[in-house]
Amino acid sequence: MMKRMMILDWNALKCFHLRIFLIPVISLAAGVITPLLAVPVSVFMFLFFSVNTFAVEEKGDLNRLYLTLPVKRSSIVAGRYLLSGCMGLFGLAAGIPAAVLADRFSLSHYYGPIGWFLPAVSVSCLLFSIFNLCMFPVLFRLGYSRGKFWGMFMPLILFSMLYSVWVLISSLPGNEYLLFHILEYASRHMLLVNGGMAVAAALILILSFLLSNWLYAKREF
Repeated sequence: MMKRMMILDWNALKCFHLRIFLIPVISLAAGVITPLLAVPVSVFMFLFFSVNTFAVEEKGDLNRLYLTLPVKRSSIVAGRYLLSGCMGLFGLAAGIPAAVLADRFSLSHYYGPIGWFLPAVSVSCLLFSIFNLCMFPVLFRLGYSRGKFWGMFMPLILFSMLYSVWVLISSLPGNEYLLFHILEYASRHMLLVNGGMAVAAALILILSFLLSNWLYAKREF
C-alpha cells in the first residue's frame, strides 16, 4: 500500500515532472563555486521537489480523495516519505556526476582523494534528514498554504545561513585549509565520521516520520 501511495503522489506531480531536469543544472552551477557543494545542493533540491506533493494535494483536495480509499493515514505518510527518500537517492545520483563535471570548470578545484569526497555524501544525507524533519511534519500538520513558510522557506534560509557561516569561518586568517583538515580527519576515521552521520541521519528521518504520522493523524479535514 505504501508503494501505491507513492505512485499516486508521483502521478499527481505530473505537471512538475519536467522541472526535475533543472536540478542537475542548478547543482552543476553550485559545483562551479566548489565541487563539494554540488552534492548537498542536488540532494536539497530533490527534497524540495518532493514537497510539491503537498501543493498538488491541497490544490486538488487530494486528502479527501485519499481518505475515501481503503488506506490508513499512516500509509499516506509512509508513501510520501518513500517518495521523498527516492528523491534523496536521485539527488545523490545526480549530484555526484555534477560534482565531477563541475570540477573541470570550478573556481576552486578539488584535488583530494576519493576518501575525501565521501564526507560530502554523508553530510548531504544528514542535511536531507534534518531538512525533512523541519519541513514534512509542519506540512502534514498545517497543509501547504499555512505551512509553506515554516516548512519550506525557513529550511531554505537555514541552508543559506549555514553555508554563509561556513564561508565566513573558513575565510578567517589561519583557516584557509580548514576544509582540507576536516576532510583529512574524516578520511582517517571513516567509520566514526561517515558512519556516525549515517546513523544520525537515519534516526532523524525516523523521528521525522513518527512525528509526521502523529500530527497527520490528529489533523481534521
